[in-house]
Amino acid sequence: MKQFNLPWHLSEHYWIRLDPKHSSLPANLVPLLVTIGMKQQGDGAMIIKTETKWKIVWDRIDSAIQQAGAADAVDAIVTDTPEAPHSKLIPDHKSVIDPRVMAGSLWVGDALLDDRIMCYLQPVMNAKNQIFGYESFARIKKTDGTIIDGADIVAASKTLGIEHMIDRHLHVQAIMTFANSEFPGFLFINFFPGFIHRPAVYLEGLSETAKRHGVIAKHIVLDFTKSETPHDLMHIKNVSEYGRSCGYSVALDDITSVDMVRRLVKEIRPDFVKIDTHLVQMVLDNGKRETIRIIVELVHAAGGVVIAEGVELPEIYEALKLLGVDLFQGYLFSPPVPVEAALKRGSAV
Repeated sequence: MKQFNLPWHLSEHYWIRLDPKHSSLPANLVPLLVTIGMKQQGDGAMIIKTETKWKIVWDRIDSAIQQAGAADAVDAIVTDTPEAPHSKLIPDHKSVIDPRVMAGSLWVGDALLDDRIMCYLQPVMNAKNQIFGYESFARIKKTDGTIIDGADIVAASKTLGIEHMIDRHLHVQAIMTFANSEFPGFLFINFFPGFIHRPAVYLEGLSETAKRHGVIAKHIVLDFTKSETPHDLMHIKNVSEYGRSCGYSVALDDITSVDMVRRLVKEIRPDFVKIDTHLVQMVLDNGKRETIRIIVELVHAAGGVVIAEGVELPEIYEALKLLGVDLFQGYLFSPPVPVEAALKRGSAV
């Protein structure tokens, strides 16, 4: 098991405390909690001491709360501080965890500790149907064998407040996977700039991994999602400039309009611009086709390369090539797959 500084997984013991929102806990709830092992306190609350994996006990407590119909009648905390459960709920106490918020997302922390976070790869193709590079995607294999995709991983990570930790771990893993597989070309890694408050410290880890595995920094593409606010735009600009100064390439993702290109390309100066899936799949519509044509023209004029995402049909692929799109990605070529499958697909192209 790997070692990470997870706040809910550091102590040998935790305490779970339930406080009544009114004068006392519901009468039909108390005996259910007693059978679990919770003890009543003089102030009307109930507490129980647990081991490190407190969620096992919490699930039983939560089941009792639901059985008693008391979800709106109690407050709950989990803490590793022995004194905290013996006092009234302190919402802003740094050692206090809200189990109702966190319990449903702990699977991502467990996967991190158990090294079950995997890197899937999807090829990026050129107009000659040759592999230009790969984009990495995060996947988690649950203990029952089912696979969880990246959107759920990001959402759970945010809930737990460990998105920076997950993000960095995934990027390092992606570089290691790419290098060990000896794939040619570029590696595109999804890169949420809001996660990075200290780019110099963060990218240092990437640089060390790339250097250790012999991956040229220029072949690592930091793939930014679109900016929605001026603050985000400035942040993306600052981080991308720092990344470029370290030798990395930069891609701007989720482009949906000509206005976005005019606003963002000038500021960010990306090496790659990725047209959003929804717009790509409407290329056969005259109006959308003209939008894509202008986007391609503007990006090429700025010295960038255009990538079309979500290419699923041959006629879409052909239409995009006629418009001058440079690179293509989508299920027409391959879904994101484990490295072993990507190796087989790559050798077959």
